[in-house]
Amino acid sequence: MEIQIPELEYNTVYMKNMEVLWRENPDLARLIDSVPDEKLIECERTKNGEFTCRLPGDNGKLLYLHSRYDPTKEAEKWADGVMETARLQQEKNDGRISMCYVIDGFGLGYHVEALHKRLKGEIYFVISENNLALIRTALALRDLSEILKDNKIIFITRNDRDEIFKRLYDIGILITLGIVFTKSMQTVGYQYHNSIHTALNEFVSFLRSHTISVLANSITTCTNIANNLRAYVECGSVNILKNRFKGYPAVVVSAGPSLQKNIEILKKIRSRVVVIAVQTTLKPLLAKGIKPDFVTSLDYHEISKRFYEGLQDQLSDIHLVAEPKVSWHVIDKYIGKGPISILGNEFANLLLMDQPSKHDTIPAGATVAHLAFYLGQYMGCDPVIFIGQDLGYSNNVYYSPGNAVHEVWRPEMNRFYTIEMKEWERILRSRNMLRKVEDIYGNPIYTDEQMFTYLQQFEKDFAASPVKVIDATEGGVKKQYSEIMTLQEAAEQYCTREIDKTKFEYRKQISNFNQEAKDGALKQLQKRKEDIQELADISDKTVVLVNKMLNDIENQDYVNKLMIELDELRSKVRHRERIYELVRSVSQMAEYYRFRADRELKVLGKDGIEKQKHQLQRDIGYVSEIRKGCDTIIKIIDGAIERFND
Repeated sequence: MEIQIPELEYNTVYMKNMEVLWRENPDLARLIDSVPDEKLIECERTKNGEFTCRLPGDNGKLLYLHSRYDPTKEAEKWADGVMETARLQQEKNDGRISMCYVIDGFGLGYHVEALHKRLKGEIYFVISENNLALIRTALALRDLSEILKDNKIIFITRNDRDEIFKRLYDIGILITLGIVFTKSMQTVGYQYHNSIHTALNEFVSFLRSHTISVLANSITTCTNIANNLRAYVECGSVNILKNRFKGYPAVVVSAGPSLQKNIEILKKIRSRVVVIAVQTTLKPLLAKGIKPDFVTSLDYHEISKRFYEGLQDQLSDIHLVAEPKVSWHVIDKYIGKGPISILGNEFANLLLMDQPSKHDTIPAGATVAHLAFYLGQYMGCDPVIFIGQDLGYSNNVYYSPGNAVHEVWRPEMNRFYTIEMKEWERILRSRNMLRKVEDIYGNPIYTDEQMFTYLQQFEKDFAASPVKVIDATEGGVKKQYSEIMTLQEAAEQYCTREIDKTKFEYRKQISNFNQEAKDGALKQLQKRKEDIQELADISDKTVVLVNKMLNDIENQDYVNKLMIELDELRSKVRHRERIYELVRSVSQMAEYYRFRADRELKVLGKDGIEKQKHQLQRDIGYVSEIRKGCDTIIKIIDGAIERFND
């Protein structure tokens, strides 16, 4: 029997649902409210008085989305099957609990309700549903306000990869713990649901890769910062550059394939622009007789030093601006040859705890080109003009000819293995992550996952930039929030006056030696070793104590007695909060472990002794990782002290 849905403006069920939706997800609420009443899906009563409806399936035939007899009972049975699937998946993943369930199709919401009431804690539901009229129909017929106000349901209503990534980013770390694909209504809209699965898997791969990179690189990053500490306290601060070139145009020179189009024009306008080069373009620019004003560096790998080798006295008027995480080999190559400024850094400041930092900070760059852009803004340059920033495979190559990277490759080259072949190999390495986008001319161009991420960061930065951004690359991927023009056009419009030479006299004030600062930093490092060893001793005592509690967990009187001792140890840690923070910088796995354990505890819903046992096991794992971090950072500090004494 078909039913008549009451007019929505008088429908109390719909109004109750929408009140919650407007509060929790206004974007979706706006979309739902925009669906005309005449688009509502025809429904009918089931044998038990509930509702069901029919929609065309992928085979073209009308299919019932829910049982015509008892939709709730059907949903309960389905939810039980999903829970069994999740249990088997947990066993397969060494006990790791999945924190995200993907539901294909919202229907009238029965199955979502059934699964929702079975799952506790911070478990999220990603609902793949592109039929907005169906969602509106469900909200008109059934009171779903309880599951909507839980704020753990995320609707994906269109297959837009960028939007999906944006919507899920805040819960990304939970999604990396595991996804259960329920495949609930795949007979209706299979292709759409499958495309969402693909996008979700890509998102998880991206996040896991990023997480692994962060975990793996944290120790390398901290080692580089510690090894650069002497330069950090002795070299000049970037503060001297703040708004120094206010109103002058800057050109950011990157190493993309299109760079060759603009080298000669850049040479002609050199005296009318502030030139900021990424480190890979330093040698090619010098070879063309163009000396940049600044060069940026942040790469942690030792190979970066190759970009500065053999330049000797050519660096005297080129100001290196580097993040402290840069490979210390770069700083060692540059120091004494040209002016250096190192950006402020929290880890460096923690190592020098009682010695105030003189270093200003600017945003951390994803790449040297991002850093160059932030530097241009920091110096007050307007506009900031990009050349060589392709972010795609223009002319089927990765780097511009003559790039310093080609010099790194040169030992491998012979008549059977050319630069062109090496370039093609570089592209092929990303063949599983290639994607087609639009170039500045409106034509298709390939980029890869890494460059696409850089593009997204640039577009975000450009949108928020207080200065005009001009893309004068004359090739490559189209970048939102930038104005496209040739370098010649930009020069004629914005580069019309000479840069005041007195603006560069600050270089004479930059010193690369400060004995007092060096001696003070050395004392601070010795003190940090003592502080960290104290934290290591507390960690050892904590693990022993917690193991005793775990072994006698049934004897609560004994456990409570030990808890007093444990609280005393925790108090000692709280009084060493900054030392604790320092150690956590190299103990990212500890934070990841505790995060996972805490979320799993909420999902499991344990209480009493079982809950206490889980918490104690979590504490042992976490503190053990912190203890390892103490040894790691003491070793890092020893290396830094050795460099101070060289």
